[in-house]
Amino acid sequence: MLKEPFLDMLMVVCKKFIKILVVICLILITFLAFSFIFNRYKIKPTEKEIVELKKFYKSIIHISSIKDILVLQNFTTDNIKHESIGIDEIDIIKILKVKKGFCFDRSMLMQKVLIYNGIDIRPVYLYSNQFKSSTSILDLFSTKIHSHNIFEFYYEGKWYVMETNKKMDRFLPLNKFLYKQDFFKNQVRYLRYLNNRNGRFIYPSWIPDTY
Repeated sequence: MLKEPFLDMLMVVCKKFIKILVVICLILITFLAFSFIFNRYKIKPTEKEIVELKKFYKSIIHISSIKDILVLQNFTTDNIKHESIGIDEIDIIKILKVKKGFCFDRSMLMQKVLIYNGIDIRPVYLYSNQFKSSTSILDLFSTKIHSHNIFEFYYEGKWYVMETNKKMDRFLPLNKFLYKQDFFKNQVRYLRYLNNRNGRFIYPSWIPDTY
């Protein structure tokens, strides 16, 4: 049998460990909450961005129906070429100037237009391990995974997916979109509220791009 002094010491160690664990969890939760609030603030279009968005989209920037959102999506994919703009951050002004960018660039353009129109959005990060038959949550931390940046928008009581690489003819909820998607050949997983990863945080700064 264990002696009482040893049990007492074990209890003290366990209590200290639990306290440390609680403190770490609180710090992590606080940091993530700060990241979420900060990034929500940062993604709102600035006055300068609004000016450039209006020049690029013209009347399309004003949304009054879901058909207008479809026009926005088609126009963006038609007029922003799928090419790198050569920087490691999302620069709305530069994207509009050179008229090219990747999925996360187009995604941010359209997110800002919808935010400008008072429409709620939430980013969705899709990822898949093309080297395995199945994808696990641990693959999220790999820089070699196949990934894609999309987002959801809330309109008339429903959340719909906004594709960012090719034109859409209608909007679908996430579960139906994933069932019909052909971007990933292997199992695809998703993480809501994460804008983009690709092995590093991209927007709007070095902190986790959750919002």
